[in-house]
Amino acid sequence: MKIYINDIPVRIKRKRVEQKKDFDYILTDSKDLKEIDRFKGKILILTEVYESIDTLLKLLTKKKHKKVKSIDIQVNDKSKAEQYLMSKFTIIRAAGGVVEKDNKILMILRNDLWDIPKGKLEKGEKKREGAVREVEEETGAKVEIVDKICTTWHTYLRNDKYVLKSTFWYRMKCLDDSKIKPQKEEGIKKAVFMSENEVDLALHHSYKTIGRLVNEYRKALKVDMV
Repeated sequence: MKIYINDIPVRIKRKRVEQKKDFDYILTDSKDLKEIDRFKGKILILTEVYESIDTLLKLLTKKKHKKVKSIDIQVNDKSKAEQYLMSKFTIIRAAGGVVEKDNKILMILRNDLWDIPKGKLEKGEKKREGAVREVEEETGAKVEIVDKICTTWHTYLRNDKYVLKSTFWYRMKCLDDSKIKPQKEEGIKKAVFMSENEVDLALHHSYKTIGRLVNEYRKALKVDMV
């Protein structure tokens, strides 16, 4: 499982022999995490898993740590550790889609960062139905689902409580973009189709989860072309 906490990918993995060269820091005491401001690059944690999870949630949600690229936590019981992590959150389900047209994909500018249309599922709503509804509401484009791409997980604070949002992503084709219009009440200023090069530039001003989504989407395209 990979969860993005304040845009930093955190992975819980089964304990195994790691190549130290793959990491910039290897921590064996959860107290070392309190000095995370001085760390950069990739971090491996080999310590008390529950203390580490609690400390990470507090430190990573408190402020952005832009120099940290990723954090891996190695555990003996992966399932138990993931359950403990999930118990810390209120779970929200969302869905969205990568919309294709003429070898371009639809990007939105939301809160001054480039994003891909998505939104919270309504109570009892099916994932595919919610994905189409959210894309059409946020962009004005009419779309149809082609296939599933992946699921991403990211966290944020709301009213001093941890929220974990799982987003189900789908590949979609555009049926009609004649009435395309960004949903301004959702903080969206633009909705535009971008070429591959334009998307790569936009990802410099986006979220890491969106970068991962685009990579997964491109992998799926390559498989389809084989």
